[in-house]
Amino acid sequence: MEALFGAAAGAVPCLMFGAFAVIAVVLIVFGILHAQRRRKEMQALAHKWGLAFYPSDPWDLPTWYCRLDLFNHGGSRRASNVMSGEVDGRTVVAFDYRYTTGSGKNRHTHHHQAVVFLMPIDAPVVRMRPENVLDRMASWVGWDDIDFESDEFSRRYHVGSEDRRFAYDIFHARLIDYLLRCGTAPHMEINGVFLLLYDKGHGQVQNFERLIMIGQTVVAMIPDYVLKARGVQQTGAAAPGGTA
Repeated sequence: MEALFGAAAGAVPCLMFGAFAVIAVVLIVFGILHAQRRRKEMQALAHKWGLAFYPSDPWDLPTWYCRLDLFNHGGSRRASNVMSGEVDGRTVVAFDYRYTTGSGKNRHTHHHQAVVFLMPIDAPVVRMRPENVLDRMASWVGWDDIDFESDEFSRRYHVGSEDRRFAYDIFHARLIDYLLRCGTAPHMEINGVFLLLYDKGHGQVQNFERLIMIGQTVVAMIPDYVLKARGVQQTGAAAPGGTA
């Protein structure tokens, strides 16, 4: 009897190892199938918008867009499922993006959905993101962001720039009203000729349409006097997928 119990006890670790192995295989297969389904959905979305599709990043986008803050965090930076081309005559590149922080058990992968527009202006850096508790605490000691006439917009979003006048020029009343009607607007960075919009997480593919449409509107609402003062000629050399 003791031998029987001993044999059973010895089999438990083997059974547990086998169970973990099966779970690991299931998770790997699920991940592969999910990635394939997402790739097909993004390819279909690219076709809908008349954009080219690349499952892998053909341009090393994190390096191409290194002046943008998002692409200067962590390591193992990688773009995938890239859609590129022109929307309303403006070069646009949309893609899944991820990077890692930490190591070992503390290693974490950060996922984003990103869209970059090539703008018709050369602009100073302006960043917008949802305001958080730390931002409110910072404002109590004088480290405040840019406030706008819309109290609701100023409460919901943190906008920062060394050129406050330009920030006010871009975030005028009509654009602020539009962004408030969007629900939760994405993170946004204007830097040189680039307009970056992104959401954190590995969201639904359809969310790229939202990001593209918001980007279209931001570019379309640039005031004429800003275009006159800061306008530049868009060329294909300035961004991947552009037309010379």
